[in-house]
Amino acid sequence: MIFSRFKKSYILGCFLLTYFMNEGVAGFRLSSPDVVKASWNARTFLSEDINQDGLNDLIFFNLDRSRIEILYRTKDGKVPERVKPVQRNRWDPELEDAPYKKEFIFIPETITSLATGDLNLDGFTDIVTGSPDHGVQVYFRTNDLLWGEPIELETLKLRPESVSIKIRNDKKSNRSSLFLFTQTGLEVLGFEKGKPQYPSVVFREEAKRAYGMNFFDVNRDGIDDWIYSIPSSDRSVRLRLGSKNGFGPERSFDLPVSSFNPVPNFKKNRQFVGINRVSKEASVFSFEFKKNESNDESFNIMDYDLFPEGEDDTSWTIDDFNRDGKDDVVAVSSSVSELNFLPAFSGGELGTVRKSPSLKGVNCLHAFNGSIDKSPGLLVLSQAEKIVGISEFLNKGSFSFPKPLPVKADPILSNCADINGDKVDEALIIVEDRSDFVLQIWTVKNGLDFNLTQEIELDEWNREPSGIIPCYLNDDNAMDLVLLSSRESAYLLLNDGKGKLKVVGEDSVFRKSFLMEKNPSQVGLGDINEDGSPELLVAGEGMIRALKWKNEDLYVTEQFNATDPKAELTCPLFVDLNGDKQSELLYFSNNYWEGLQQTKNGEFQKAYRIEDESLTPLQVGIKKSKGSNSLLSLGSSSIQMITRSVGDKSLQINIQSRYLTDLPKVFHTGVDWGDFNNDGLPDLVCMDGRSHTLEFLKYSDQNKWDSVLHFKVFEEDLHYRGKKGGALEPRDGIITDLNGDGLDDLVLLVHDRFLCYYQEAFPGK
Repeated sequence: MIFSRFKKSYILGCFLLTYFMNEGVAGFRLSSPDVVKASWNARTFLSEDINQDGLNDLIFFNLDRSRIEILYRTKDGKVPERVKPVQRNRWDPELEDAPYKKEFIFIPETITSLATGDLNLDGFTDIVTGSPDHGVQVYFRTNDLLWGEPIELETLKLRPESVSIKIRNDKKSNRSSLFLFTQTGLEVLGFEKGKPQYPSVVFREEAKRAYGMNFFDVNRDGIDDWIYSIPSSDRSVRLRLGSKNGFGPERSFDLPVSSFNPVPNFKKNRQFVGINRVSKEASVFSFEFKKNESNDESFNIMDYDLFPEGEDDTSWTIDDFNRDGKDDVVAVSSSVSELNFLPAFSGGELGTVRKSPSLKGVNCLHAFNGSIDKSPGLLVLSQAEKIVGISEFLNKGSFSFPKPLPVKADPILSNCADINGDKVDEALIIVEDRSDFVLQIWTVKNGLDFNLTQEIELDEWNREPSGIIPCYLNDDNAMDLVLLSSRESAYLLLNDGKGKLKVVGEDSVFRKSFLMEKNPSQVGLGDINEDGSPELLVAGEGMIRALKWKNEDLYVTEQFNATDPKAELTCPLFVDLNGDKQSELLYFSNNYWEGLQQTKNGEFQKAYRIEDESLTPLQVGIKKSKGSNSLLSLGSSSIQMITRSVGDKSLQINIQSRYLTDLPKVFHTGVDWGDFNNDGLPDLVCMDGRSHTLEFLKYSDQNKWDSVLHFKVFEEDLHYRGKKGGALEPRDGIITDLNGDGLDDLVLLVHDRFLCYYQEAFPGK
């Protein structure tokens, strides 16, 4: 039966709705809509059983009248009597014909986010409101079904998105939590008996374009995980696995969806559905642990948040501090007087941060293999406190407070290396003494006894140095040094084989040209010819040069030209990152990593590119685990780990099914699910806000979707007193059971009203 029906209350002098339905196709039956007057500026639209009568109510914020409006569903399904105006205004006809009673909560300020839930676990639904300008308030429901005075919470600045607040309950612990998407990241504030438990826990998130708070147990370990998106990214799907200590690093996945929604357990898998931003396909996907195939060029990317965004001075070091055979990380920010220890877990991931007190304003940090036990310690330098010292590794990942070296001048820069060949590191410290720069070499004996063995004056420098690079300039297996300056030419220090360093190459052309004004991020090491002696890799504009010392001068052993000749290259490395057992020359440029690999004829050509959401590295390193390599990149606020281990299992996205509409001039922008034919399987509802079109999809065999219904919601040019609908209409929608019959219904927010479509059951169902 094809039917077309008008609602008298939804006619504004023109044809507004024609709705076609075919009862013979897949059992889809929806009523013509009930209409509820809302507001032209209705926002933050939710559905919840507010009064616990077994019926879902509607709640939204009326921006025009600064109030929360609650629409209680009547139990008898009858339309309550309305107060009619004395004189009917033809421009403001009565539009309401739906069975809802209204309640208002007046709010003195504008809100951008709204959440409902039982925050104090008393059996009544509470309301939480928030905005970036006015903070976060809680309205508790009282026993007499009234609303108490708002309680203001101490939180970070909220984000303006409508999905910035969420209430989650843990009945096992009799606790509830408030999740807040702030300008810093995800803030979690616990509640006990309705009282906030300060301080809150903050999981920092560097990409401020992130959106969404979905919590599901993706990896089936009994703990919910946090799933969100960055709509503008090609790796828009983001996941943080939950643990007893909170949420782990941010994992990004190569799927460009603008947003996505969870689908109930379907075919024994938690699935999600979103609209592909590029292809406009409705894509159903899941997370699965799969082996990385040799022909798969995708990389796993994880971000570990450590510091507030915009830190000017951060440092780190990599070593196996706990001697478990896996490389750990220690990181520090100059703004905080503490060390952050991140132990390695199985699979190469980094674990929960363990903090240790340290010097204030630490700007240099290095693993030091010369402490009194077999575990490496730390060489720590604070230019602010004018102290350089050594911290020992203690049990459970903590470090002792640094024991200062007896340096009399002001320490500026440090590093460590085995200069004298005794397999124990020396401390390398550049100090400033009356505007003169001096390199000091310190030995450290058991018991942390310090001895100054050599001083080298750096009298050519008038500006502060930028880095100390231990390297093998020649092939005598004795550690040499390159000292860098961002304003001067580099110093070359050659080891005589007995632990004494001598300045060489004063007249070297490359020292005064290619090694002029360099930072440590532009210099790396790599064994290009695989002779066991790494070359010095120096990055410049459009090229990387491999340098060696021979015949009393530097010479270029190899030059590598980038695919972009004008690109400013940094962080040169020579490493097997893609897992094909052949090393690549890796460099960073213009927000991407690029790997060059040698062909059979000896030329280096582009092997892969890792782009999108790459942080700008301040330091880089290689982390080894089970024979595989991971690229670690330290940014201003986080560490990014990029890995691809062929044959190892990793969490990946698996596309289950796709659907691309064939409707003319229709490009879907949103999708959600509901069971609209009462067959126990999810159906998809796709929406194109620009053409105001809804399309319903039914799951068929062989992972396919069939289009069974489509219609336009309203005419395109509705306007009233100069007001028009938004660029995308309907601008919001919810799938919920409105009348308590156990069937999914559809509510759309269109212009200044809600349209409520009810699912009509077939006889016998």
